[in-house]
Amino acid sequence: MKRSKQGFTLIELLVVIAIIAILAAILFPVFSRARENARRATCQSNLKQIGLGIQQYMQDYDSKFPIMGDTALTGWALNIQPYIKSEQVLQCPSEQNDAPTGANITARASLAGFTDYYYNSNLGFTSSTTPAAPFKEVVAISPSSTVLNGDGDGSGLSSAANYNTDHVNGGVGASGTRHFDGADYSFVDGHVKWLKPENVLSGSPGKCGGGSSPPSPDNRPTGSNNTFCLF
Repeated sequence: MKRSKQGFTLIELLVVIAIIAILAAILFPVFSRARENARRATCQSNLKQIGLGIQQYMQDYDSKFPIMGDTALTGWALNIQPYIKSEQVLQCPSEQNDAPTGANITARASLAGFTDYYYNSNLGFTSSTTPAAPFKEVVAISPSSTVLNGDGDGSGLSSAANYNTDHVNGGVGASGTRHFDGADYSFVDGHVKWLKPENVLSGSPGKCGGGSSPPSPDNRPTGSNNTFCLF
């Protein structure tokens, strides 16, 4: 007696396809978020290593922060290379632009994208027109409140080895976001933290200490805020 072979009906196939589509719609965002969480963790590890490299630099230079100038040859990211011994550490996995290529590290350091991370220019800026010595760590009144490095965009010439900013919007565009709705920051005391842009205060001129009267707004570090101000 022959057995009749019966395939799936069209309705059954459509039901299976619909179930697969629903599962995909549920799981794909989960996978995407998990992947971005992994990238954020790598980014935070990079910032931690950069921070440790800066600390080692400061041990050799009388506790002074790295100098950050208006040319690549005085760029902080090039100055700390003997301590971090890696250019890859300067690349955030969530930043899509490629690292520059060149015959040697000095050539690459002068090109956009050498570092995806900026440096707080209030710590050690100097230039041919406004020469100044970098500050010592002891002047930071609240190392746990003062930004050291953070997520940048890596797309412009400013992202060569001297990439710097004194406010969050100078990092990753107007929104200050890269990882979900925030960005990663390292601080003078060595810790690294993810923050939303509205939780980081600008250190632009007129908002930090140093004058005869308190600045307005007063963005000086207190120990309970996050700011680009050093004192």
